[in-house]
Amino acid sequence: MAKEAPQYEEAQDFKELAKKVADKYPHVVEANVEKVCCVKITNKERPETKKELHKTIPVRMPIYMHSPFGWYAIIYASDWDNMDRKHKLLLVMDILNDIPNEDEIGKLNHPDVKGYGKMFRTFKTVDYIDEVDVPDILEEDINWKTM
Repeated sequence: MAKEAPQYEEAQDFKELAKKVADKYPHVVEANVEKVCCVKITNKERPETKKELHKTIPVRMPIYMHSPFGWYAIIYASDWDNMDRKHKLLLVMDILNDIPNEDEIGKLNHPDVKGYGKMFRTFKTVDYIDEVDVPDILEEDINWKTM
C-alpha cells in the first residue's frame, strides 16, 4: 500500500504573528518574515516518535531566484490548530530562530546551544514550548538573554 502524500495549506495566522513578533523584538529576530512561508500538513497527525514540532527548509539557489519565499516551515495542523496563542507565539519565535538574516540565502541557523541559546537562556529550559505556563511574548516584555 502506498504511503499517503501529505496535503498542505498555508498557516495564515503564522505570518501575522511572525510580523508582530519581529516588530516587537527587532533586536532578536534576524529573519525577514516576508520571506518565510509556514505550511501545515492537514491530512496527518505528527507521529508520536517525532518530537520536533516543525521543520524549516531553506530555498536554495537557483530556485530562490524565482520563489517569493526563502524559507518554508512545515508544521502539523493537528499541533498548530490545538495550540493556544501563547504557545503559537513561542513556536513562531522558534521557527524564526531557525532563519538567519536574508544575506544567508539557502542556509539555516544551527539547532544547537549556540543557535538556540537565546531561547534556552531566556526560558531556562530546552522544553520551553512544552511548559503549561508560558509567557505571552507579545503582551509581556521579554528580556531576551542573547548572550
